[in-house]
Amino acid sequence: MALESAADFNSYVNNQIGSVSATFFEVQSILWDQRTGLIDAWFDIDSGDAYSVNIILDQDFFNIQGNSVAVEGYQPKAMLKSSDVPYISQSDKLIVDAVTTNNGSTLTPETTFLIKEVHPDNVGMVTVILEAQ
Repeated sequence: MALESAADFNSYVNNQIGSVSATFFEVQSILWDQRTGLIDAWFDIDSGDAYSVNIILDQDFFNIQGNSVAVEGYQPKAMLKSSDVPYISQSDKLIVDAVTTNNGSTLTPETTFLIKEVHPDNVGMVTVILEAQ
């Protein structure tokens, strides 16, 4: 018996509860093997598709102590359902929609992120480390 069902994962990324919508872009990479003496080979790594997903966006604060001055910043992360992004990889892009209030005021503007690291939990969710563009 599974610990969590598809309905559980859907509830985690429900817009009514606190997730945000985003557009996920798979980067299409084409590799050519042009080494001398080998037959050229073509590989299509990702499909190059773009589609809407719901994500949980988190921006952890961090503080790195130096010798005299600490460096402070934040590390943006996102959690997605693995079934929404089955071919997610480094260098894919995620455009997070603007977060607004009920009266239309913008809390955070639309932001484009580059996916730097992919950490699947092998249960149904994947955490990605992001870099703002």
